[in-house]
Amino acid sequence: MKFTDTGTLVNWQLDDIHIIHPLHDKADGGSRGGVYLCIPNFEELSPPFALKHGEYRITPCETDLPHQKNLTAPDETNWGSIEVITDWQEQTEANSKTLTVSTRIRAVSETALVRPGFHPYFSISPNSFIDIADTQIEVATLPHDSLRVHHANSPAAPIQLSTADYVVTMTCDISPLSASLALAFGIWSDKKAEYVCIEPIIGKQPGPDGLPTPLTLQQDEELVMVFTIRAERVRFAG
Repeated sequence: MKFTDTGTLVNWQLDDIHIIHPLHDKADGGSRGGVYLCIPNFEELSPPFALKHGEYRITPCETDLPHQKNLTAPDETNWGSIEVITDWQEQTEANSKTLTVSTRIRAVSETALVRPGFHPYFSISPNSFIDIADTQIEVATLPHDSLRVHHANSPAAPIQLSTADYVVTMTCDISPLSASLALAFGIWSDKKAEYVCIEPIIGKQPGPDGLPTPLTLQQDEELVMVFTIRAERVRFAG
């Protein structure tokens, strides 16, 4: 596996099939593709959540696994400080491949606010669709560059993406579980013929905008998440 110096997985393939759309720069700035964590994941929140918490995905880390980062909020916010340790493992079998990303977030300040997200950009084909909860979503019908939020039936509920080349199942195991914990999936694409981002978002029960609200961790309290992506080939060479 190849990573950037900030811990983004550049690409992930099953034989000749790009399961994850390769990381690339956009002509107008920014980047798309790859797989990365983001803490927090969205900026369109009421203060202080509109301010970045150390911006996980642009903070450098050692390239050796597991990746470790320490994030501290700016003085003008009350996000606190956290330690994040993330390990990546892959397993290859005949016509299938599994990526497991294990993340532990620990509060190192008296309190810390977190609402982590996990961003895999999946390569797609025409007529690709997503099954989540009791809903099937055709990728081609997604609005351009606009987030749509779908809530999981339970924190452990899987989602599935089906394309002409592969089927992927993604699950998120969260510990500790509590009655107030919520898992939602943010789905969007700005190039629907090429990729779709399906992002697990972890927090407390949703706020007025439908998104999970940030969790509060007390000092030394941990949130552990294991994201599993399993891809199976559905098209074979003749």
